Amino acid sequence: MIAGPGPWPLPLRILGTGAYVPSRQIPSEHLDAVNGRPAGTTLAASGVRVRRWADTHETSSHMAAAALTDAAAAGGVGLGELDAVLVGAVVPEQPMPTTAVLTLRRLGLGDGRVEAFDVNASCLGFLTALEIAALGVAVGRWRTVGVAAVDVASKGLDHGDVESSSLFGDGAGAAVVRRTADGEGSGVLALRIGCWPEAADLCRIDAGGTRWNTTTPPPDARSYLFRMDGRGVLKQAAARLPGVLAALFEEAGLTPDDVDVVVPHQASGVGLRYLREKLGFPAHAVVDVLGERGNQVSASLPVALHEAVASGRLRRGGTALVLGTAAGLSVGAALVRY
Repeated sequence: MIAGPGPWPLPLRILGTGAYVPSRQIPSEHLDAVNGRPAGTTLAASGVRVRRWADTHETSSHMAAAALTDAAAAGGVGLGELDAVLVGAVVPEQPMPTTAVLTLRRLGLGDGRVEAFDVNASCLGFLTALEIAALGVAVGRWRTVGVAAVDVASKGLDHGDVESSSLFGDGAGAAVVRRTADGEGSGVLALRIGCWPEAADLCRIDAGGTRWNTTTPPPDARSYLFRMDGRGVLKQAAARLPGVLAALFEEAGLTPDDVDVVVPHQASGVGLRYLREKLGFPAHAVVDVLGERGNQVSASLPVALHEAVASGRLRRGGTALVLGTAAGLSVGAALVRY
């Protein structure tokens, strides 16, 4: 069951986008060599030729602040114009204060005027934060909002599991948004997110929270690392995504033919092929940066959005379908008039 119609459309304009690319390039051949795998194993398992991993100085707040700075510059917005900074992340830089607060400090916005908080909706963190920003500006809570997503997945991988460890990269992406001025035509036309918690065990990190930690250690130290049942996730997503999309297009009064570009969470090569081959979206319309970035978890959506804008595939007046899945299992999508 998917929640009923929302307050759409909402008058939101994406002023600018940005992304941060970590400095370390990790080719799949390198992972084969250091983990004692036959040549070609990592690439075959993931479809990722090279992923970027953060160096020691590239913290989550460092990357989020850099992406937001670029997004503000692209949109012609001064950082001092931000009323709120929302940061999506699966794993924060530290338990407290939030990554958003640490990002705010790096941006030099310390006058007490800017609201800042994190959003953890797994790989749909950016889409959820964008929804909050859209609602906030629509009711006049904020005028200009910086929305970022960042993850450092490389520090939580179990390299004994080729399927999960070969897929992920680090990074950050961001957008700066503002209420649409009359006549601009931009907006969030519709947005849907549904959650099916019976699939909660398919993607997980069991330890590191309040249940298992250094005070109450887990029975297996690998519980601190990411675990994924990729086949199970794909099966669940394929069963849920068509219904979410049907409701989304109906609510917006559009059809898939009205979409100029599809901006997906870079879940996996199989997932991206599903969009093209099973759902019928043209290959040229689907943004695919998986091979050079990997699955950047929360950052995948804004990085793909930035690629769509920077490459000219998403132009002013165009319509983007932004969609993805997340641990939970959650499935979400939005139609955005850029």
